[in-house]
Parts: sequence; C-alpha cells; structure tokens
Amino acid sequence: MELHWHHPEAFREQDRVLAEERIRELARDHSDLIDVRISARPTAHHRHGGQEVRITCEARGKEIVAARTRPDPGRALNETLDAFEREIWRMRHRRTQRRRERPTAPPDAATS
Repeated sequence: MELHWHHPEAFREQDRVLAEERIRELARDHSDLIDVRISARPTAHHRHGGQEVRITCEARGKEIVAARTRPDPGRALNETLDAFEREIWRMRHRRTQRRRERPTAPPDAATS
C-alpha cells in the first residue's frame, strides 16, 4: 500500500503520524488497499469554513472516498478517518457476504 499526502503542511506532525498509523493498521493483513491519498484544501463554504480533508483510496477495483470539512484540520482529519474506516469495513463485509453466497460445488452437469 502506498500513502500520499497532498498539502501535509495543513496538519500538525502528530496528526499526520496518528493518521498514518490508523491507515497502516487498517491495511495490516489485507492486500485490498492499493493507493491512499490524503489531501487538505481550504474551503470558503459559508456554513463550514475551514479545511476540507479528503481521503481517496484505490481498493481492488473500487475507489473509496471519504471527506469532512471542519474549521480545525486535525478534527477534520480524524472525522474523515472514521468515515474512511467505516467504508473499508463495509466493503470487506460485503465481499465476505458474497463469498458465503457462492455455491460450494459446481452445478450438476448431468441432468438426464
């Protein structure tokens, strides 16, 4: 898994380190997360203001995106990570559900 930061200066070093630890822990023992990009950009939205933090992940044939906007970039990053983790767990749960639904034996070809 590769992890890329765009505009990392928007975050405190401690917030970046904790975010990387959470993402690496999420990827541990799994090979489905390929490329994770974390970006921050200021927003002038009249209600939220502050920073929009977005995590975009290429995950084995699927793109997962989580984003939050908050005045404090550290809080926005933490909330975005929470949403990202939920999406990863949902994706993995759906994948295991599909595996259970598959027939274990091939269909019987001799129907005479």
